[in-house]
Amino acid sequence: MSSFQYKEDYNFFLNELAKGDKILFAKKYLKLFDFRDPSIKRKEFNKIRNNLYKKLVLKFGEKCQLKIHPDCSKEKVFDVDHFIPLSTNKLNKEIRDIKTEKGKKVPSQSFGSNNISNLKIACRKCNNYKKHRFLFD
Repeated sequence: MSSFQYKEDYNFFLNELAKGDKILFAKKYLKLFDFRDPSIKRKEFNKIRNNLYKKLVLKFGEKCQLKIHPDCSKEKVFDVDHFIPLSTNKLNKEIRDIKTEKGKKVPSQSFGSNNISNLKIACRKCNNYKKHRFLFD
C-alpha cells in the first residue's frame, strides 16, 4: 500500500490507473506519488521545472498533452502539469464525504510527485482548467 494515508485512496488509484493489477501499479505507477508536504515538493519543483520542461519538449514536442479545454493551445503558452496533482481535496470530498465548514475548504492531501513520469506539457488554458483534478475520472 506504500505510504497512502488511507487504504481506500490506494484502492482508488490502483483501480483507476492499473485496473486493480497490484504488480503493474507497483512497477509503473508508484513513482507518480510522493506523500511529503506539498510546499516541499513545490519548492523542489521550482528549482527543476525548466530542466524538466526541456526534457518533456524533447520527448513530446512543444504541444499540449492534455487537450481538455475548447481553446487548447490557442495562446501557445505552455506549463508543466502534474498528472497526479501535488495535493488535492478531491478524495476527502468524494470518498470520505467530508463537508466544508463555513469559511474553510475541505482539507487537502498530498499525492503527486515531481518524477518526470508524472509530468505533462499543458497549454495555459488546459492547465488552468484541470487545476487539482484527476483526468481519469
